[in-house]
Amino acid sequence: MSGRRFRGGSGEHVVWLNFKDGEHPLAGGAEEYMHQVTARMAAAGQRVTVVTSRPKGAARTANIGGATVRRMGNAYTVYLRALLWLLRHRRSIDAIVDTCNGIPFFSPLAVGRRVPVVVLIHHVHQTMFAQHFRFPLAQIGRWIERVGNRVVYGERTIAVVSPSSRTEVRRVLGLRGPVFVSANGQAPLSVPGARRAEAPRIVCVGRLAAHKRWDLLLRAMPRVAELIPDVELHLLGDGPCRAELTALVGELGLRRRVTLHGRVGDDERNRLLASGWLTVCTSEVEGWGLAVTEAMSLGVPAVVLASPGLRDSVRNRSTGWIVARPAHLVGQLTSALIELEDPAAAALWARRCRAWAGRFTWDATADRITALLAAEDARRVDADRRAVCDLSTVVDLPVRLAARIDFTGLRGVDQVDWETGDPGDPESGRVRILLAGFDETDATALLHRLGVDTDPAVTWVRLARPADLLGWKRAAGPRAGDLRPFFADHRAVPAHSG
Repeated sequence: MSGRRFRGGSGEHVVWLNFKDGEHPLAGGAEEYMHQVTARMAAAGQRVTVVTSRPKGAARTANIGGATVRRMGNAYTVYLRALLWLLRHRRSIDAIVDTCNGIPFFSPLAVGRRVPVVVLIHHVHQTMFAQHFRFPLAQIGRWIERVGNRVVYGERTIAVVSPSSRTEVRRVLGLRGPVFVSANGQAPLSVPGARRAEAPRIVCVGRLAAHKRWDLLLRAMPRVAELIPDVELHLLGDGPCRAELTALVGELGLRRRVTLHGRVGDDERNRLLASGWLTVCTSEVEGWGLAVTEAMSLGVPAVVLASPGLRDSVRNRSTGWIVARPAHLVGQLTSALIELEDPAAAALWARRCRAWAGRFTWDATADRITALLAAEDARRVDADRRAVCDLSTVVDLPVRLAARIDFTGLRGVDQVDWETGDPGDPESGRVRILLAGFDETDATALLHRLGVDTDPAVTWVRLARPADLLGWKRAAGPRAGDLRPFFADHRAVPAHSG
């Protein structure tokens, strides 16, 4: 086994494999995720190459956010072309992020164990193959995603964007490697002087694709309008189902109530979102639901189906409403709009939405991905064969105790978060640590070794719930640096410091 090659430092070469890049006509949330993270890697001094397919008319190479984009092959041949490219350049590659958008790139076949590979899965595609392919391609796709992944990646580290995706990776795909949540970030959105519309308005953003199930929302609108006669719907986005949805709008007699805007610029999108009372996502498969949290950052709550990903991005009855079945959509839309008629209630919902969306940053996502690559490299070098455990434990302690902990001695897969304290009360600042693969007994023993008081009156130790895996500020371990002086000097820790 060769020595360690990747630490997330300047000059190291990271290759990111993804079926599309941000300039592809079908680009979506996965591409936004990729470019936000690779731009931060490049800004940190790493050499980043994005390998992706080449749509008709696109340049072979481009520079996006400081990363070199190399386009090759079409939707079917890109995987073989990428493998050949990896094989030719394998000695200059220090780490790989291999995105599995249903079909993975199988990069270990080209680089073996000498290069750390983290598999990035936004969501599981098993139910989607039949929507896009006929027999036997659909069956082949399902087999590759389920069986091929297990054979080729073995126990490689897997990054997912939500706790729901982690569950699907284990339950549906049966992947064996350690699975860690690396949630989508959230670019701060603002619309100066924005005011919500006078009439009840639903504003949705998303691709007009079959799996998004916008037809469910359109079919609900006539019944919602029976109780809320002035309700209107604005749908922003384009895609293969636009003609079908336009015809459905006419069939349902909704032309005066529903506007299909198509693809619009960012400023117009944000202005329309900020004017909404509510956003809706009826997708049956989502890794996270970036459009939902973008709306929340503008103070707009969401109604979503209880699909994987969406049930994580929305906190039920706090930042929106999660609907168990499509049949309940009409009732929930109606009751939500009625509740939001009260300006005071709407303001409370908006505050909670902004606070939740504000917990997610692209800086934290980039830090997490880099830390997972470094951790996978450590496993590769050390030939770690310990059993994989999906348990995690949350430790919540005062800042004064956190100032005793050498965070560089923790692992890169662990995470750290903190809350602003009351300037008049030095004891009110709190620090949270997420210890991956630890139960409560393991976590308590670790705290004792670190010399930290485990008195339950001041330090809380509990198993992590799915929601606890979201919204962390930075990775622990060597990349964290020595946080002890930071916490010692800041009993009331600024929300975005570090």
